[in-house]
Formats: sequence, C-alpha cells, structure tokens
Amino acid sequence: MMAMAEVPEFNEIAMEYSEHVEEFYTDDLSVQVKTNKKQLQWKHHEEYRSTYRTGIKPEIRKPEKPKHSFKKAIMLVVVVERLKGIKGIDKQSFFSDEDLLNHILIEEDIDCSEIELLEAAKTQFRYNKTTVHVIRDYTQKCLALQEFQDNARLVALFLQGQNIEQEARINVNTYFAARPDVQKRPVTLGIEGSKLYLYCTAEEDPVLCLKEVADIKKLQNDDLLPYIFYKKVVNNKYNSFESAAFPGYYISTSQQENEQVQLMPEDNQVFLQDFIINPNN
Repeated sequence: MMAMAEVPEFNEIAMEYSEHVEEFYTDDLSVQVKTNKKQLQWKHHEEYRSTYRTGIKPEIRKPEKPKHSFKKAIMLVVVVERLKGIKGIDKQSFFSDEDLLNHILIEEDIDCSEIELLEAAKTQFRYNKTTVHVIRDYTQKCLALQEFQDNARLVALFLQGQNIEQEARINVNTYFAARPDVQKRPVTLGIEGSKLYLYCTAEEDPVLCLKEVADIKKLQNDDLLPYIFYKKVVNNKYNSFESAAFPGYYISTSQQENEQVQLMPEDNQVFLQDFIINPNN
C-alpha cells in the first residue's frame, strides 16, 4: 500500500523564499487532502508562493577562480612541505622566514644627533638716526654738563651772553620700536663731544645719571633699555621724556637754578617735566 505524502502545517512553512522552494513544491506534486482545513492552508500557501515569485528571476553565479598567483603560492608551500619529509634532504637548506625578510629588510644603524634650535631674541629697539639739538625746560633753563674729577652731572640753569657756550648740545638718537606707538618715540640722549648718555638706574627710587658708553648703537634689548626714553609731545608745543626702564618716571628739572636734572614720577608737582627741543644753531 502506497504511503501518502504529508502536507506540512502552514505555521511550519518558512516565510523566506529560496531557490529550493521550487524543488520542494513541484507542479506534479499530488497530495490528497483529507480535511477542508488542510486544503485551505495549501491553497493559501500556493497563492503566497506565486505572489512571492512575481518579478524574481533566479540567477546562478559560478564561483570565481582563484588567482594564478595564489595557486602558485599554495603549490609552492605544498612542494616545500613534501620535500621536508623526504629523507636525506637537510632541512637547513630551505630558506626560512628570516632569510626571506633579510633580503627585503636591510638593517642599518641610524645615527641620532640632537640639534638645539635657538630662537634669536627679537630686537626690542632698532637704531634709526641721530640728530643734534639744544634742549631747555619750558622756563628756558639750559642744560649744562658739570664735571668734577671722575664724576659728571647734568644741571639746569639760565645762561646768557658768553656763558651760553656752556649749554650742552644733545645727541638725540631715534629708534624704531618692536611695538610702535605714534605717541611715544624711543630715543637715547647723549652729550655731544663725549660718550656720556643719560642712564636710569634703581637705588631706593629710580635715579638719573650719566654713564659712558663706547658705542650705544651696539647695545640691544636689556642692555639698551636703561638708556631709552619715550619722547612724547605735550600740547603740540613741549616734549616730555619718560623712562622706558621705569614707566611713569620722567626727566625733570628743579624750579631752582643750577640743580641736577633728575628722574621724577609723573604726578610730581614741584619739578618741571616739559621741555623745548630746538635745532642746533
């Protein structure tokens, strides 16, 4: 007696479609359905399968052939391994991974040397030019050089007639600043005919003195800073000289005659800080 094929339940049927579905459900499959329930399930599945197949064309792809180079590499490995098993052949005659790498990678000694990169210090002030002037305070007191043995000082006094020849002529060296300020022009002030320059130093308070310099043009940055004064125009008529080393301190003269030129804070109301710069006659 021939056994009847059993139709799988609907919930056991995989919903995904594959190329083997057609092999499982062929057109010549004859199934005897005993119950109406199984007939409905089979019919529903046939409709679902027909709908799922619409517009789908199966495509068979052949596996790609391995590259020739890969085949050769495999054959070479197989041959080498077989040769290793043959008696009488020295295994040391075969090249190893290290031998192969030695032909590719060449070991060389690398000389390491430390190089120190020194950044050149930026010049804060750069020399421009020198002009000669006579400088007086706004009361017309002249600046005169007084020397006593090894000491020299600059004083302010009134000079007339033949005494006017005692008036010092000042070398005004102008500089370009790294950070320009149109209201402040960097200058150094030297006594013409000598190597003496006005110089700012600190004791208890900033002090103005004269110091001899062989060549002030060679001084830079910190060495030059004590000699630098910022020349500023006051009321479009006078000039003031502020110390670059001690901001807020200015070259000042006493209201008394024949007193030494000093360095005083800006808020000092006793000393005079405004000067007249005249060209050298």
